[in-house]
Amino acid sequence: MQNGETPETASGAAQRHRLSHSDRLILGLLKQDSRRTISEIAATIGMSRTSIKDRIDMMKEKGIIRRFTVEIAETQQAEPAYGSAFFQLRLKRPVCRLIYSAISGWPELLGCWSIAVELDMVVLVAATSNREVERLRDRLARHPEVKTLHTLSILRDWINIGDFRNSEILDAISLNNSHSA
Repeated sequence: MQNGETPETASGAAQRHRLSHSDRLILGLLKQDSRRTISEIAATIGMSRTSIKDRIDMMKEKGIIRRFTVEIAETQQAEPAYGSAFFQLRLKRPVCRLIYSAISGWPELLGCWSIAVELDMVVLVAATSNREVERLRDRLARHPEVKTLHTLSILRDWINIGDFRNSEILDAISLNNSHSA
């Protein structure tokens, strides 16, 4: 990947091919900064460099990643390079699995949890811009089972995915989510 490039994903291809959690993490990191090296991605999400390269090659072959490109700002007041947010969802009825199935193919999806408080679900996304995060929010808010949706925009990362991913708790959550999906 060259300096300043960002991957362009084919949404149709992503919907035709079920993306794994690892694939979505890789795409999310590349969308944030396509200059990331395979070694950096591997260290961040806790996979081998060979596995990361194989996953990226597979996504290119299947048309999920169509190309790497440079986007040039039209004005000096360009949007931030990427945007990420948590969406807090209150549902009309207990259908978390239905919501998850509707968003599981989003390459921007980094995490999705059913929770036991006043809310029903929390969704974590990372996109190429805040405008793209807003598009995802609007799309999710229009789902017929969503009663309310609150957005928590992430301003600064204090811990990176690699640190978070290596914790025993998150690994257990990931394992449980893969069995229930």
